[in-house]
This record gives sequence, C-alpha cells and structure tokens, in this order.
Amino acid sequence: MLKVGEAIFTDVDTDGTATADKVNAIWDLTLEDILDSGPEKGWQFANRTFHGIDRDSITITALADLVTGSTTTVTGTHTLIAGDRVLLDDTNIDGDYDVNSVLTTVSFAIDAVFTATDTGTAYWTSEKYLARFARPTCTRVTSVKVGGVELTDWVRKGDWILTNQEDTEVDMDYIFSHTSATLDVANFPAHFVNALRLKLAADLAYDLVQNSALGDRLLREYEEIILPRAIGMDNREKYVQEFSDSWIAAGHTRQTIE
Repeated sequence: MLKVGEAIFTDVDTDGTATADKVNAIWDLTLEDILDSGPEKGWQFANRTFHGIDRDSITITALADLVTGSTTTVTGTHTLIAGDRVLLDDTNIDGDYDVNSVLTTVSFAIDAVFTATDTGTAYWTSEKYLARFARPTCTRVTSVKVGGVELTDWVRKGDWILTNQEDTEVDMDYIFSHTSATLDVANFPAHFVNALRLKLAADLAYDLVQNSALGDRLLREYEEIILPRAIGMDNREKYVQEFSDSWIAAGHTRQTIE
C-alpha cells in the first residue's frame, strides 16, 4: 500500500475496505505468477519431488463383442477420448489399437475382432510418445526422472506428462500451486516476500490509484531489479560441495610428484 500511496490495513480478509477486497481478489493470480516466474527449478521453499508416479493404465475387467467381426468393447475405468491409442497387454488380443469411440467412463470401443477374455491391462500410448503419467497439481513440472536420471524427451499435455521413457514409473520435480496446502505463507523467505510485495503493487497500481505510469514503473523495477535479486538470493540457499577433503581427513597426506 505504501508503494501506491494507499492507506495501510491490518488484515486482507477482515478489513472490509474496497482496497483490501481488491488485494484479496488479485492475490492468487499474482502469487501463481511469481511462483512460476522464479528460478528455473522453482523457489527453494516451493519445490518438491513426487516419487513413484505410475504409468497411466486401465485395468480391464471384461471384453465384449460390440460389432461382430470388427469392434470390441473394453470395460475398465479410463480417461481416454476418441482417437487416443491404447496398448492392450495380457489379453487374447494384445497389441496397439485406436479408440474407436468412448461409450462411458468405464468402457470404450476399439477396432478389433472380439476374442473372449476376462482381464488384462490397457495403456495409453501414441506414435510419438510411448507413455503418459499423471501430472501432480502444481504450477509447473521442472523435471522428470527415472532412477535419478533426468529425462529430456518429456512434454506436458494438459493433466499429463508424455514421454518415451521405458520404465513403469517416474519421479517429477514440481513447483507448488498457489492452492497447495503445503504452501505456507510463514515459510516465504524475505527475498520472496519483497518480490511479491512489489509485484502486488504493480498489479494493483491502476485499480487503486488509476496511475498506469506508476504501474509500469513498479513492474520494471520488479522485473529488472527485485526479481533477479530475489532469484540470486534464493540460489544461495543451498549447499554446493565444490571439493572433498575426505582423503586427508582420514589421515592421509598428499604430495605433488614432479
């Protein structure tokens, strides 16, 4: 409020003034923006790793003859749409098939001659990407790993991460969404709070004082000075081992041989 020349209030939720209401209305949008605009791998306090995300699969409970000689109904809870491709495994008609149509949320049809079987598994697949994995609720996924090795061929498509990796599960590094229960304001470091304060002022300048020039000036200060400084400070909050002296610490000596 000081940045835009407005009166200070005590609590954004209970103050009841028009100014407090405007701050409250824009809070989520501004917070999400700055969470995503931070360091490439996310702010130290707001990034986590989600371990053991399983490949998207469908447990097939039954197959049925839909159109004799051409189309089979696959029963199993799914999130497929018509035109998707599936890989059937451990059935009597194993192989890749196009989803002909979605019948219900628990059944879909494929172009295949029906052969009786009770169970099996269907996996989403495509000609470009082998598998997909559910993306955790987050602002942004920053890396996808298998066995600690970072993959380079993944891409986000809606609620999914698509990749050509050949394992059945992956780990994902991600940045908290502003709606995350784990994102505690009490854990915001001072450098992040300073950047957030200025971004809020820039976003609110026109609404509160109808001064677009002030908003532009505050935004430039945020983008060119405060945000880069905050990112630099955040990158200092981690330990980087530059060398090891464990050999000497164990009582050995070192000698340069010329």
